[in-house]
Amino acid sequence: MEPLRSTDPARIAGYRVLGRLGAGGMGVVLLGRSPGGALVAIKLIRAEYADDTGFRARFRREVAIARQVRNRWAVPVVDADTEAPAPWLATEFVPGPALSEAVGSGGPLPERGVRALGSMLAEALEAVHTAGLVHRDVKPGNVLLGLDGPRLIDFGIARALDDTVLTATDVIVGSPGFLSPEQAQGRRIGPASDVFSLGCVLVYAATGGRPFGTGPVEAMLFRTVHDTADLSALPPGLLPVVEACLAKEPGDRPAAADIRQAFAEDLAGGSWLPGPVTHLIAERSARMLALPDIDATSLDAGGDGGPGSGSFSGPDTGAGTGAGSGGRDTTAVSPSPGRRRFLAYVTGGVALAATGGTTAWLVSGDDKDPGGKGEGDDGKTARPELHIGLQADLSGPSAAVGKGQDRAARLAVAEHNARGDAPFTLRLTTVDDGGDEDRAKAAVRRFAADPLLVAAIGATGTDAAREALVAYDEAGLPLLSVVDGDIRHLNRIFLCARPRNDMQMLPVAEFLGAYEIDQVALVDDGTEYGRQTTRFLDAGLRGNGRTVFAETVREGTRDLDAEAERIAAKRPGAVVYGGGWRDAGRFAKSLTRAGFLGPKIATQAAHDPRFLAEAGEDAAGWLLVSTAADPASVPSVHPFAAAYRKRFDHAPPLFAAEAYDAVGLIASCAEELGREKLTRQDLLPALRTTSYKGVSKSYAFESANGMYTGTGVFIYRVERGRFRYIGMNGREV
Repeated sequence: MEPLRSTDPARIAGYRVLGRLGAGGMGVVLLGRSPGGALVAIKLIRAEYADDTGFRARFRREVAIARQVRNRWAVPVVDADTEAPAPWLATEFVPGPALSEAVGSGGPLPERGVRALGSMLAEALEAVHTAGLVHRDVKPGNVLLGLDGPRLIDFGIARALDDTVLTATDVIVGSPGFLSPEQAQGRRIGPASDVFSLGCVLVYAATGGRPFGTGPVEAMLFRTVHDTADLSALPPGLLPVVEACLAKEPGDRPAAADIRQAFAEDLAGGSWLPGPVTHLIAERSARMLALPDIDATSLDAGGDGGPGSGSFSGPDTGAGTGAGSGGRDTTAVSPSPGRRRFLAYVTGGVALAATGGTTAWLVSGDDKDPGGKGEGDDGKTARPELHIGLQADLSGPSAAVGKGQDRAARLAVAEHNARGDAPFTLRLTTVDDGGDEDRAKAAVRRFAADPLLVAAIGATGTDAAREALVAYDEAGLPLLSVVDGDIRHLNRIFLCARPRNDMQMLPVAEFLGAYEIDQVALVDDGTEYGRQTTRFLDAGLRGNGRTVFAETVREGTRDLDAEAERIAAKRPGAVVYGGGWRDAGRFAKSLTRAGFLGPKIATQAAHDPRFLAEAGEDAAGWLLVSTAADPASVPSVHPFAAAYRKRFDHAPPLFAAEAYDAVGLIASCAEELGREKLTRQDLLPALRTTSYKGVSKSYAFESANGMYTGTGVFIYRVERGRFRYIGMNGREV
């Protein structure tokens, strides 16, 4: 990273600019930090290009499409302003080196590493192509290396942001030595062009050279179009796939999915990178600690609000005894420790406070209960109406959670409407998406058609959440989620009301440090969730020289006993499992049979009664970290649980308290604005700059991107067949 120049801005929107990462013909790439501490790479476009209406239109269109590319190996666009005088976009920052740097300084990768690289980059390109994009500039400099895998950058925006244009007329876009014959000839290109470039990248990774040599640009272009690639130094095991990628005719090349499948067997178990590269990545991650600290965050203060007349307080604010909701806080909420402080803990042993929260999703639905006229609303006094949507899975695989959220939201609406001083009447529309992607998008269309509906809470299932997010963005409808912590799900309307998946591991880092456990087995199940919950902890532990056994035991693996025996034989001091409840339960049994006696830790996906049923007595003693405040176990939520049980004659399930809080948060913000007519555009900035004490926790967000910044990761221990809450500080477990 280079120091800032006098012409560089100190801030871009809500991001503090820390330094320069690079520059090109179209603009400059800056390192920024959000108010909550997250690092981002910001691409700032030069003013002369911003004044070009054609350029701005392409930039606007392609940024919108790039937001739809969601893949673990593609760096996501987390924020953008295409209408600013100098338009910009921000992507997640990856501290690892580019493939070009790693190979240039350390030599070629081993064959297994190249095969793993090929499979993961092909998966990223598959997502890019599915979104209707062509990358146009797949090259070693656009592949960043991480401990868990590579990251493809600049996808979907190469045409608008390209800084390696080879002709004055912009006919040829790409990097010499890595572009396809059709690019070299200025012909129309498609996904097959990216496949050719991927083949060139794999040759470089395996040999350190380019398949069509070096020299003047014109000579390289000629050889790319007419000559056969030089693959004499390529390991024989790579030859069939790479030769197919480098076919001159686009129609003769394999699809990205074919490449992914051909190399897929090299993704499981062990590090995919050689030792020197692994150490370089760890050093780069640790170096981020030397960057300037996070700015203090001051959030808007307000008066009372939310449903009910009493007060439940989350565990970080003190337990209340009344039956009602939380209220808008009058003090600033400390920003989340974020990636920087998490890394500081795992690399240096610094004690941290766990952060977290739970995402609230407003849903659309039935008319059975006080979705409109609530308890205490006799209809004599006309009040303005405010509509909230709840998108929930009421009939699919997550129906137990979805129904609990629906009931809790209705309870919050009824309590609000019973208030004599409430300035408006809440109406709740709940839509059952059944956990289905198409039904999820249909729910958003229904919400969008209601002009009085100003915010939504949802969804219960991960797939439904992913598919609905773009539709919410298009409708300009604010969305809160108390369930979804996927780090890729960021856009201009989203508020993640819980710690994201990687940050739920803060208490785990505290626990491992407190007990000086230096050898840790990190087991993911091959899913995106599994990787998100383990990869950052992995990087931090390695950065401090600790031994990490990174294992992938794929979801649905039949012989878990063999996997457990293999892991136990390495004698780790603790086993951390990032995966779903079903396999976590089976894995618990297998670890017991393998004789492993050390600490066993699981994540939120295993915080499910079905885990207890699956694991049986072998669940005893397991620790779980979760962003859900269990109503049966967390003392501060007990008053809410009693009110819920009295109304519905059922105990509230997980995430019910958070849905209740979400309604209270929205109502509090709307009330604080004090407007007779409230729009979605009015509400979004208010939501992002509020702090709210709920029954489960305190809520606050980064104004720049809607990420959660409060405290709310809960630690549970399985005792006597139940999850027992034992605190929020891993050092005290």
